[in-house]
Amino acid sequence: MITGTTNQTSIQTIPNALNIAYVTADEAFRLLETEFHRFRQLLDKLNDNDWHKPTACTTWSVKDILAHQAGGYASGTGYREMIRQYTSKPKPGQLPEDAINDLQVNERKHNSPAELIKELHSVGHIAIRKWAYRFHIAKIATDLIKVPHPISGKMSIRYLMWIIHSRDTWMHRLDICRATGNLFEQSAEHDGRIAALVMLDVARQLSNKLDGKAITIELKGIAGGIWKAGNGNEVARLRMDVLDFNIFVSGRYSYEEGLSRATLSGDNDFLKVILKDLLILF
Repeated sequence: MITGTTNQTSIQTIPNALNIAYVTADEAFRLLETEFHRFRQLLDKLNDNDWHKPTACTTWSVKDILAHQAGGYASGTGYREMIRQYTSKPKPGQLPEDAINDLQVNERKHNSPAELIKELHSVGHIAIRKWAYRFHIAKIATDLIKVPHPISGKMSIRYLMWIIHSRDTWMHRLDICRATGNLFEQSAEHDGRIAALVMLDVARQLSNKLDGKAITIELKGIAGGIWKAGNGNEVARLRMDVLDFNIFVSGRYSYEEGLSRATLSGDNDFLKVILKDLLILF
């Protein structure tokens, strides 16, 4: 839905997404622990018919997502496993993380859901504590020399461990809920914080496209909020359900489908152009 006028709320009263606070080690630990707990609770609700249901991750079933999560948390148990997984060689045109994901899923394709849940339980809390409080050498090294990445531009191990791992589990929990019809548990404190950190990345990606203008992104729902991206006067506004927005910027919705679920107002042409290639790392 597209309209021609913007909301008259003064943009000066809307927080700039670039000012969203970064996480600390303690907060990263809390986000990881809470999200891991909710993911485990969701798994307990699934029945035998759910595991082979398709998901928004086009080549993955619900069981494949579980295998990916088990492998992802296993990567946090120590440097040896982390290096083994992170040195997976991408195929031509494949993102580095997709090569890692393929390794995680393929190595566990013969495991039952019960075996995968058992592995996830055995490695999860070890990885969470190490991601939050350990791996100091890797964090310091990649803070100084960030690794080039085709989506985020550059990425550090600290960013991966403190932000992406909880965000990844969060989004895959949503994938499973939508595939199986289970309720997606949310709270403003936890899910709202994860959504806000996505908005921080959105604002960073859009900063070079806004050309001295500002847009407002108004996200509805328990985890939602309203933020300004850019400086200057508001020229356009996007209104969207917060979960739909995160699905959209993760690449799970096509550009056309994402726009069909949003309301645009103001300079719609400008807004559509800057949204065209928006893709955030999850």
